[in-house]
Amino acid sequence: MLSLWLHDVTNLALFDGRLFRAGAAAIVASALVLGSLPYWIAFLRRMDATSDLSGHAHQSPPPIMGGLLLVAVVLVVSLMFAKPNIQVLAILAILASYAAVGALDDLAKIRSKRLIRQGKLTREQWMNKADGISARLRLGLYFVFSLLVSWAAFQFVPHLQSASVAIPFIKPSLFQLHLPGWGFVLFMSFVVTATANGANFTDGLDSLVSVPLVTSAIFTGVVAYISGNYIWSHHLLLPHLPGVDELLVVAGAMSGALMAYLWFNSPPAEIYMGDSGSIGFGGAIGMMYVFVKAELFLLVVGFVFLAEAMSVALQIGWFKWSGGKRLFRMAPLHHHFQKLMEDKYRRKTDANSKIIWRFHLVSLFMLLLGLVLFFKVR
Repeated sequence: MLSLWLHDVTNLALFDGRLFRAGAAAIVASALVLGSLPYWIAFLRRMDATSDLSGHAHQSPPPIMGGLLLVAVVLVVSLMFAKPNIQVLAILAILASYAAVGALDDLAKIRSKRLIRQGKLTREQWMNKADGISARLRLGLYFVFSLLVSWAAFQFVPHLQSASVAIPFIKPSLFQLHLPGWGFVLFMSFVVTATANGANFTDGLDSLVSVPLVTSAIFTGVVAYISGNYIWSHHLLLPHLPGVDELLVVAGAMSGALMAYLWFNSPPAEIYMGDSGSIGFGGAIGMMYVFVKAELFLLVVGFVFLAEAMSVALQIGWFKWSGGKRLFRMAPLHHHFQKLMEDKYRRKTDANSKIIWRFHLVSLFMLLLGLVLFFKVR
């Protein structure tokens, strides 16, 4: 670990300070993404790594799998600056394993679209099969990885062994929801998987998923830092969670990498995150909420993820129950707003920009609301 080595060599307490390490992680992650992503984009273009069938002869659509580089950067930078306790390792394990599942899905999509462009697969044949790996296989892999990591975390992280879930607006010392051990492990796995799915559904317009991922990382990082400090957690009536403050460094690495990614992903996008990024970061964020005992605040700070995922679930449920009727014009939710704005705006890019900015503002507002509710309203 770089920061520990610098601390040992220089004997400066600065390099052991958690705030310094979190800031350094954010800066180094940003610099690495800004410096390496242009080369990654060029490489993906040479590999024809796109899942888009639109585009023109003179201009190929942006490639996907940008998130794979972001995940690699976050893994490296987190190991450079964070002290690798079980909580940090669990977050990184989810990030890596979920990103691997997403990468498999991305590669399958790229292969299908390449076969269509080459005339080896018809659009009708493509429409009759899953776009990427099957949803059943994907969800199965999610649960396998999250159950393994959740079980290991439950065994070795002391504050998880109470198997309790904090309820918003109520002091944990007054009341918490207690689950059996196996039930809490399943609950952890559900939170991780649901967050990954929500992030994946949100990744549909340029930069749309990046900002709610950043706001969630900031929220969990702040909560982790305060909950890991005995004096501050006691003052704010929060349970003291030893070791959880190291997640601030991981949150810093995630935030730095994602904000640098926005430089290239802001409309019009030069590269897309792909499932490797949205699923990887979504799963890791979900596990961070579990570790800081703020699982139910995902409904607030991660409101965009919730709305996108619920719109898909409601659309499918209503379609089956009503015999073919649609609740939304199109799901996920951002596509519904696209359809609503088609008549208002002549250019599709204008409607997309309006939707993106409004979703970003909602994410920022929900971050502020979540911080106020978590720390002061109980």
